[in-house]
Amino acid sequence: MSLRARAIAVGVSILLMLGVGHAQDETIQKMVGSWKGKVDVRDEPERTLVIKSVALEGGQWIANIDYGTTGKSVNAMQALIERQGGAPTLMFASSTTNKVELQLISERELRGWLKVSDGTGSWVVRKMTLKKTGDKP
Repeated sequence: MSLRARAIAVGVSILLMLGVGHAQDETIQKMVGSWKGKVDVRDEPERTLVIKSVALEGGQWIANIDYGTTGKSVNAMQALIERQGGAPTLMFASSTTNKVELQLISERELRGWLKVSDGTGSWVVRKMTLKKTGDKP
């Protein structure tokens, strides 16, 4: 392969990578906004999530969020965003005994789990679904 052909191939590869990166950025940016829904628990099932911002920091997507029981005070925290099965998944610890994982199903739906520690090193998994109520935090 000639030097010119290699240069063109490298250039095309870089443009393709930038395009994929931009598409991933757009999908993750769609997570920003206000979300409300329910978790499969008996007491206080209503949940509120506000994704205030997302940013790529050191190669890792980080979200600044507020999360809590609807109608009560929410807690400000950070969450990781990773791709699982091609879709962005938001992951954070809502307390020392609870973890949340929510995958972007569509522009208006997050679906996943609240994992509650049972105190023995195992986790009890509860389904959670949130619907987007606003595009602005």
